[in-house]
Amino acid sequence: MFRPRYESTPAEFRSAYGIAESVERLSAATKRSVFAAFGETAAVGKVSEKFVRLQRVIPMVGNSFKPFFTGRFEVRDGVTVLAGRFGMMMWAKVFMTFWFGLTSLFAVGVLLGGLRPQGPQATFFMWQPFLMLGGGIAIVWVGKWFARNDVAWLSGVMGTALGAPGSAAPVTGDALSETDSDAVPATLKVAALFLAASGAMALVVGFAGPHSWPSVQRSADVPAPLPLGNWNFVYAMVVIALALGIWRRRPWAWWGGFLLLGLSACLSVFAMPTDAHFGPPVGMRLVFAILSCVVAAIWGRWWYAQRKHFLWS
Repeated sequence: MFRPRYESTPAEFRSAYGIAESVERLSAATKRSVFAAFGETAAVGKVSEKFVRLQRVIPMVGNSFKPFFTGRFEVRDGVTVLAGRFGMMMWAKVFMTFWFGLTSLFAVGVLLGGLRPQGPQATFFMWQPFLMLGGGIAIVWVGKWFARNDVAWLSGVMGTALGAPGSAAPVTGDALSETDSDAVPATLKVAALFLAASGAMALVVGFAGPHSWPSVQRSADVPAPLPLGNWNFVYAMVVIALALGIWRRRPWAWWGGFLLLGLSACLSVFAMPTDAHFGPPVGMRLVFAILSCVVAAIWGRWWYAQRKHFLWS
């Protein structure tokens, strides 16, 4: 329970250059902000002579338990060395320490009888602290499993930038597309599967109903919510066709992704009730509309970066 949270792996990378050039080359091979890594996987963080902190950022994927490299440049016997350690970020360690500490105290209280309740739910209550402990361990394990290749990937980035002997460049989505033109990138697979699932859900709703946007009880003088009719079936056919086009990497599907994002943002605003007595205030609707446009713009920027994966020739 304790080792996965606090363990760290020491690492050193010898550079073929001086400190100033090493910092410059590593800075050029990495990005400073996660917002600059929307298009492809990148090493992101701060790079300076006294402090280096890097993480592997996968677009639209978050993992609080992935490894970070933290270190600094040193000179040993005339050789520049980047020395540091791979480990979880500090706030994740603090949060999990707080989690395990409270649940452990809860478990001790249950075992000693001070928190043992009476009644039909007593057995379930007694199992809760142990389920929470197991759930915390499972969350950390799953996060580390998804990030199991991050240390090797970051090592490849730093070793290649510093000219370390024997370093291999990390395999990115571009490299995969160049080596196998028939391979469908994972990002397009996820987008296609998500759209296909959305279309399947629309078909279920279309057959089962209801055929209007859900709404709370309204008075007789309040207009009815936006009718859907058979638009569930139209939406299902469109997004399933778009999912197939994305999976086959057709250029029209790339353009269709922008159209779907724009329509989704407009529909989310248009479907809001506009009655002064029933709908939200005008200011709230305006804020919601702006946020919808911001979200659509963020996803649009990410989708634009996927252009390289489609078969344009």
